[in-house]
Formats: sequence, structure tokens, C-alpha cells
Amino acid sequence: MGSSIKRDTGLLALKNMKKKLSKQMQVINLLKSLNNYLDTMRKSYFFFLILGLSIGLGVFDYLIGAELSFSVLYTMPVMLAVWYGGKSVGITVAVFSAGIWLGVDLAAGHDFSSFLIPILNTLVRLAFFLVILWLLLIIREKLKLEESLADTDPLTGLANRRFFQEQLEREYVRVHRYPEALTIAYLDLDNFKYVNDSMGHETGDELLIMVSQTLSSNIRSSDFSARLGGDEFAVMLPRLEYEVAIPLIKKLQNELLSVMQANNWPVTFSIGAVSYSEVMESSRDMIKKVDNLMYEVKKSGKNNIKHIVWPERSS
Repeated sequence: MGSSIKRDTGLLALKNMKKKLSKQMQVINLLKSLNNYLDTMRKSYFFFLILGLSIGLGVFDYLIGAELSFSVLYTMPVMLAVWYGGKSVGITVAVFSAGIWLGVDLAAGHDFSSFLIPILNTLVRLAFFLVILWLLLIIREKLKLEESLADTDPLTGLANRRFFQEQLEREYVRVHRYPEALTIAYLDLDNFKYVNDSMGHETGDELLIMVSQTLSSNIRSSDFSARLGGDEFAVMLPRLEYEVAIPLIKKLQNELLSVMQANNWPVTFSIGAVSYSEVMESSRDMIKKVDNLMYEVKKSGKNNIKHIVWPERSS
């Protein structure tokens, strides 16, 4: 009887713990989604959203009157602006928020012993906003540095697989919200094992570095390249539809082959690419489709490109 009660109590505690963890995960996922949403929002939309938030806070502050202190919430638009918009957006919003605060003071009809008092108050508030802005910039830069070390392939300096998947997830959110083209290409180095075995790992490392440099120097600043591991690389080309992406991918292959020939490395490149005009059910499905295309090229003779459009166009 006693053991049965203990077992039931343990099961109930375990059930409650699972419920609690489930709720925590829901909150974490919600915060991640909000972070991705703000991170991928168009800068112009974000800027006007933050200005609207500042105005909304000012209106609310005016309506509740002087009895309740509302001052600390004026920092919210400034913090969001500098975190997601950068230094210049942060400074603009800081000045704007200080001006809104001054406007609320004047509209509320507060009595001041001198006309200089509200101006001095505004300058002090602006200085306070700028200190917060400066501290957040330092924190963000340190976080970026730590993330960069965790997200970078140590040999080539390109992004690693984990960071590539994170970037793809952001692009997935953006394309889902603003339907635009997105092209993803996977590259596999044919005969790389032969180079490693016959010429040594030092030569293999040099080859991988040359591949990464060639990829980086032949794509746009808005594009993204990564080493997925071993001899596999990936390139992500935002806002590039099939007709524009295919000559770029062919050029990449030609440049890479030229580098291999110049160094007498018997390596070629099997490339699978998909130009998406809309997203699939998940970013993983998109990766899988590109990966499958690359392996189709490997199985059908290597050193080729297979590039398709998804969804398939009706003839």
C-alpha cells in the first residue's frame, strides 16, 4: 500500500515537472521567434515601429498623469533600437524619446521655476539614454565575438554547420514573411580523400582553405558560405531566383576548378542547388532537398551541377 502511494506520488511529481518544462520551452520558443522576427524585419519597418512605440509610451505617460512614475519605460524603445538597429538607429531613437518626454512634460502643464529646467531635464535624460546605449553596444559586441568563435570553422574561417543552419532558419522566416527567391547550393569535393592520403593532410588543409577563399571572394556581401564539415561546403544566395543564380553557381565551379588545376590538385566539384520561390514546410526539408541533389550528382559521375526550381514550374 505504502509503495503504491509513493509510486503514484512520484508519477504525479514527474507529470507536473514535465508540464512545467513544457511551459518553459513554450516561453523560450516564443522569445526565440520574437527575436528572429525583429532580427529579420526590414530596417525601415523596424525604425517606424520603434518610433511608434516611443510615441505610444509618451501618450500613455500623459494620460496616467504625474502621480505614477513612468520614466523607466522610456528606455525600452532605446534598448530595442540599439540592439536590433545598431548605433545610428539607437542614437536617433534616444533623441526622439527624450523629445517625447519633454513634450509630455510641457503638455501636462508642469510648473518650472525657470524655462531652462525642462531643457536641462531633457539633456540629463538624453545623457542617461546614451549611457544605456553605449553599455548595450559593448555587451552586443562581446556577444557577437563569442558567437563568432562558436560559429566559425577554425580551419577555413567560414561559418560552420550549426551557424549555417541558424542563418537558413532566419532566411526561412524572412522568405515566409516576404515571399522572395532564395537559392541554396551544396558543394562536395570529389577525390579529396585521394589528396589527403597521397599528398598529406597539410596539403588537404591548404586545399580546403583555398576553396573557402575562392567561395568568399566570388559571392556578394549579402550571400553566405559555410563549411559543413569534412569536404562539404554550402552557399546561400538570398533574393536570387534561378535565372540569376545558375550563372553565378557555374562561375563558382569554374573558379574552383581553376584553383585546383593551378595547384595540380586532382579535385573536382559535385554541386546540387535549389532555387526556392517559396519555402517548404521546414528549413530542414529545404536542406534535405539540396543535399539529395548533390548526392545525385556524385552517383551520376561527379564534377557536375544539378540545379532545379522549387516548386516546379508548370509547363
